[in-house]
Amino acid sequence: MYMNNEFKKGFLYGMLTLAALAMALNAIYTGYRAYIKKDLGYEAKAKAIYGIMDKNYVGDIDESKVFEGIYLGMLYDSTDRYSTYISAEDYEDYKIKTTGNYVGIGALMTIDSSDYSIIINTVYEGSPAEKSGIGPGDKLIEVEGTKVNYDNYADAVDMVRGKAGTAVKLKLLRASDNSAYEVEVTREDIDQPTVASALIDGNIGYIKLSGFESVTYDQYMAEYKKLKDKGMTSLIIDLRDNPGGLLETVAKIADAIIPEGTITYTEDKNGKREYLKSDKNEIDIPLAVLVNENSASASELLTAAVKDTGKGIIIGKNTYGKGVVQTTFPLTDGSAVKLTTARYYTPKGVCIDGKGVAPDIEVDASQDYELPVVTGTEAQYNIDYDTQLNKAVEKMKEAH
Repeated sequence: MYMNNEFKKGFLYGMLTLAALAMALNAIYTGYRAYIKKDLGYEAKAKAIYGIMDKNYVGDIDESKVFEGIYLGMLYDSTDRYSTYISAEDYEDYKIKTTGNYVGIGALMTIDSSDYSIIINTVYEGSPAEKSGIGPGDKLIEVEGTKVNYDNYADAVDMVRGKAGTAVKLKLLRASDNSAYEVEVTREDIDQPTVASALIDGNIGYIKLSGFESVTYDQYMAEYKKLKDKGMTSLIIDLRDNPGGLLETVAKIADAIIPEGTITYTEDKNGKREYLKSDKNEIDIPLAVLVNENSASASELLTAAVKDTGKGIIIGKNTYGKGVVQTTFPLTDGSAVKLTTARYYTPKGVCIDGKGVAPDIEVDASQDYELPVVTGTEAQYNIDYDTQLNKAVEKMKEAH
């Protein structure tokens, strides 16, 4: 009888304990679900995901890439396509691109998609690369004895760059006969050529701008003066395939071209406007501007300023349609955030974002005709096959 009562009492206590435990577990589970659904902050969630990866992923995890991916992702889907995170490594290249100045050999490299080798895409006139006999189309196979290709392309670029006055040993394959050759090239301060000019038919000036970097304004003014000294009586500015660049640079060039008034104005998220104005100085000769579908951003700003003020005629195709301004915010670790911070408007108050600038005279490009790349100050052109340039020349002859 005593054992029976003790058993009943123990069973009852056990059941009560189990019930209490079940209730506690249920409360914990309910709270956890609520935490997961509502209260899991981005830091806790990132740690939770990393914990799952660290515990279960079968391979090795590159921690640096994990966090770089987080930073990139913060802007990727939440902002527009022009805003992005720039890693410390990529930011160095970005600064070179926007300033137009770097220390190197004066050659641009790219990847050959046919065999993933590194190919010399462009050699600047008068550069150390040109003086050393390196030519467009040559393939770079070794830098300082290290074999280079697609897999270590970024390292190859870094190895070719360096301090001014130092030398770098290169091994290449010549484009003409695929023969190997070695050169030692002394690095120099390089200003990337972004402006080239020519005189067409004796008095029609032609200036091609490939971008609007820090060096572009001085280069433009030098080429413009050179053409004026040669007797230029009208001018064609070629902005085809020009992706844009710095707002300050294009504003200075526009100021030298259009009459007194508004070049553009920007408006930020709070409605604050900032106006960029031109002074009374303007060019005093007929002007045509060539554009196409790849003329974007700053090149569209210059095009719109010329069109809205009636300073010249626009010839070619409707431009790309990028009417927003990015600001770069450097971070303490050498990386940066490039963020769209304003929209810009034409002198007549039009935002061309998503619309572009329509030409006054629409002209299709010649089939299979490729625009020459700016490699020096002497512009390359072939008027026989360039229908858009032909039209511009025709209009400038009529204006004389």
